[in-house]
Amino acid sequence: MRLLTTALIILVGVAVLGPSPATGQERPDRPLRVAVIQSGQAFCPVSTLSIGGIVIVRGRCYGLYLIRDERGSFLAFGAPNGIPPGQIVRLSTPAGAKTKGRIFYWVPLHSSVALIPIHTIKPVGVRVQTAGAQTVFVLLGVPAPVTITFKTDLTN
Repeated sequence: MRLLTTALIILVGVAVLGPSPATGQERPDRPLRVAVIQSGQAFCPVSTLSIGGIVIVRGRCYGLYLIRDERGSFLAFGAPNGIPPGQIVRLSTPAGAKTKGRIFYWVPLHSSVALIPIHTIKPVGVRVQTAGAQTVFVLLGVPAPVTITFKTDLTN
């Protein structure tokens, strides 16, 4: 009788809890993690992010900037607190050159409209949505919707 009761408890537990995280399967009811990083706030990734050949390492905090030059528009990860929120700075000014020199990663953006004037830089806010092995950045405060999808390294 004891054996039957123990087996029944185990079966009910497995049925209620579903597959364990060790099987590599996500539970369908697991909520999407969302964080909103306001313009000028530091972004501190909790895991390594990658897109194309760009790998953004965790363990440090970044300021997020929009940069536009003759090559196109970029989401830039640089030193935090480079430019006050809401301010657009020309790259040819001392403040623009200083901030541009402290950029660590340049992620190309694909947009059909100009997000900021050419040869400028400005801090940008993002909504960061993480689900499983993907992290999606949605730029805030830009004239057209722009999303960037990163691969998330789940091993760290």
